[in-house]
Amino acid sequence: MKNKNFKLVFTLYFIIFGVFITALSTLISYNVHMVNIQDVIERYAQEISYSKINDYLKPNIDKMNFLAEALANDKTLINYVKTKDPKKLAELNNLFLTVANSEKNIMQVRYIDAKGKEMIRVDRDNMQSFPHIIPRAKLQDKSLRDYFIAIKQMNKQKIWHSDIDLNIENGKIEVPYRPTFRIAVPLFEDNKFAGTVILNMLVHQMFSAIQSSPIFNIYIIDKDGNYIVHPDEKYSWNKYTEVKRKLYEDFPKSASNILSGGIKGKNFFAYKLNQILQNDDGAVLLLQPKKEIERSLKNENLLTSAIVALLSVLLSIPLAMYAARAPSKLQKTLQDTNLDLQRFAQIIDKYVITATTNLNGFITDVSSAFSKTSGYSKKELLNQNMNIIKDEDTPRSVYKDIWDTILSGRQWNGEIKNKTKNGESYWLEQTIFPIKTIDDKTISFMSVGTEITAKKRLEVISTIDKLTNVFNRRRIDELLSLEIEKARRYGEVFSLVLIDIDHFKKVNDTFGHHTGDEVLKGVAAILQNNIRKLDFLGRYGGEEFMIICPETGKDGTMSLAEDIRRKIDEHAFATVDHVTISMGVTTYRDKEDDEASLFKKCDAALYLAKNEGRNRVVHK
Repeated sequence: MKNKNFKLVFTLYFIIFGVFITALSTLISYNVHMVNIQDVIERYAQEISYSKINDYLKPNIDKMNFLAEALANDKTLINYVKTKDPKKLAELNNLFLTVANSEKNIMQVRYIDAKGKEMIRVDRDNMQSFPHIIPRAKLQDKSLRDYFIAIKQMNKQKIWHSDIDLNIENGKIEVPYRPTFRIAVPLFEDNKFAGTVILNMLVHQMFSAIQSSPIFNIYIIDKDGNYIVHPDEKYSWNKYTEVKRKLYEDFPKSASNILSGGIKGKNFFAYKLNQILQNDDGAVLLLQPKKEIERSLKNENLLTSAIVALLSVLLSIPLAMYAARAPSKLQKTLQDTNLDLQRFAQIIDKYVITATTNLNGFITDVSSAFSKTSGYSKKELLNQNMNIIKDEDTPRSVYKDIWDTILSGRQWNGEIKNKTKNGESYWLEQTIFPIKTIDDKTISFMSVGTEITAKKRLEVISTIDKLTNVFNRRRIDELLSLEIEKARRYGEVFSLVLIDIDHFKKVNDTFGHHTGDEVLKGVAAILQNNIRKLDFLGRYGGEEFMIICPETGKDGTMSLAEDIRRKIDEHAFATVDHVTISMGVTTYRDKEDDEASLFKKCDAALYLAKNEGRNRVVHK
């Protein structure tokens, strides 16, 4: 055979072999990818179900659990359960109204006593309306309702979840439908059932968010196959609306598998929700791939296979076979890792309040969650000092402690009050730490925070005197204990001022208690406006007030007290015109002093001021 014939033969062999290998590899690739489509859809299902459950369902339910527990453990409610003091009902109504205002998904907040009678009820007509307190005459007897009977049978304080159903008022399902989920915490007095706190949560918006998906039809069913949520809204809640719709109509080949606890099949992926919705529904989240998605993936696979076949013929087969194996495997691993990192980064950016600054405190990066919470856009925040969100009420000592800690290379943890772009205050539970190079050199700082504004608001409600808007006695007692502890530890000095409105009983007897309340508010306002930022003012009881003056000795406190006495003496009050005060002052002297001894000296000084003619300041 001539050389040119060898060349022709080997060329033909090469072409035939190349075409055969290309056809075979294309066919194998196509079949493998067809099998992998199910894996791709399953991965999508895992990602979307994780997002729906952990981004929408769990945070909303956890938030309601927290609010129900906070109410059940509120000292004012506990005190009312013990004493049945009707005077506490107004304060409790306001507390329940505040909780309802904190979350638009709350449709109803109630306290039901041990006999099943509604004692407090706050309603919201819809998510756009404000909640309102239901008058006592319209409160209902719920003793025969299933949920009350179930709660009453609980033998310890824990969270109870109802089935998800449609709200019923006066024995009828409300129209338009109001899908409702109830969270309750039973109350106990001397180990006996004493009533319950119940939050009714509107779940329509939450479920609408869960249903949204371009890839899957999303259902939520109960353990009996009834639809809680259906892509076609008319079939949702069919257990209560009497609309007939069987599970096998949507899952003809998988209905029995789903109802027996199957977690995936050819056309479904199931995720149990009983860890979050702790009720008798036995709810299951079902994801059904949309037909157009499967079709699109198959067409994409066919097109990809055709392109690969064409390229394989054109390229050098031996080189492609040698070069493609290891890099393709490595590329797939890198791509999967990169996607995981991107998803994680997106979750962090959306839900975690983070900021990075340079060594001088100027912002170099923020998360979307930080931007949303602060009210500033990312563009407005970049290159700005972190002082842009500083709240003026936050003491300088807090910022000094932060800088001292992170500049020494340590991590700072604590609660800090900030200010939004429109001037509203918000609270973060924050961790701030240095970012270092491999050689332990600090190059920047990062803060990671969680918003706790609702928690702080509840704390404020429990420490403020409702009439005068200053600290109540419980809070002022706590602050006095802290000042004594600080003085003993660091050798600091502080003073205490006890104030009594002269002849206040005469004001009430002559002008009535309403005028007396106005005098109390007026005196409290003058006191508040004339103390220093570091001082603490509280109503100690009746017409008595107390001022704690940190880091202040006798002379400074006497000067402050005399100035306040003079301003009240000169102030023209409405109706009563003239009011005076008497003030007793004492100063922390040694480590033997405690709360009782300080108050006793302060009270003795006030007694002397009264005996010496009132409208004066006495130190003892």
